[in-house]
Amino acid sequence: MYRLMILSSFVLGLLSAAFVLRRQNVKASIIGLSVILEMALTFYMALIITAILSGTKSCGLNSTGGALGLILGVIIFGLITPQYKKDFWIAYTLSLPLMYGIGKIGCAFAGCCSGIHYDGIFHVVTEKGDLFPVQIAEAVIFILIYIISMIIYYKDMYDPFASSVIYAVAKILLDFLRDTHEGMIISTNQMMCLTIVIILIVYIIIRKHQRFLKKDI
Repeated sequence: MYRLMILSSFVLGLLSAAFVLRRQNVKASIIGLSVILEMALTFYMALIITAILSGTKSCGLNSTGGALGLILGVIIFGLITPQYKKDFWIAYTLSLPLMYGIGKIGCAFAGCCSGIHYDGIFHVVTEKGDLFPVQIAEAVIFILIYIISMIIYYKDMYDPFASSVIYAVAKILLDFLRDTHEGMIISTNQMMCLTIVIILIVYIIIRKHQRFLKKDI
């Protein structure tokens, strides 16, 4: 079930992005090529980040690495086809919470991500004791974020950069509920997400400043 859900997350996420790109009147051939590149880079970065963080001792898919791969693909295709750069940013950032949310359902079946010790409502009973259902919480929250993002997109109010900040902040906050965070001030995943947040906020500020200067001119 884990492999099925991980595969489904990639397929449904990329189909969602392809649908948005088609709606944005991007050529079908370019959509197809971008989907192939995105799938390759997302898998590669998800695997390579896991290998780096574990010192090549384990093999698996890191969600933050996958997101970085997706963004890298957007940047590359934006350089190749600058006329569609904005469309790529919108389509693929929209798909991020859907891919992550469905992937977390797979993690819930596999039990590969455990929550902190918790015996309250909806706790999960495991060999490690009573734990917080962090995988299910992440799945529900990110799928809801995807639905809200799509509603905002259809109202022509979606900002891929501001939305990406929200996604990263949600990931940082939810990471506090993982067992790997116990005894730690900040995890590696949180540090990577925080770096992304800082870069995006700086970009948003610079972009607004440039727009303000253009209005003055």
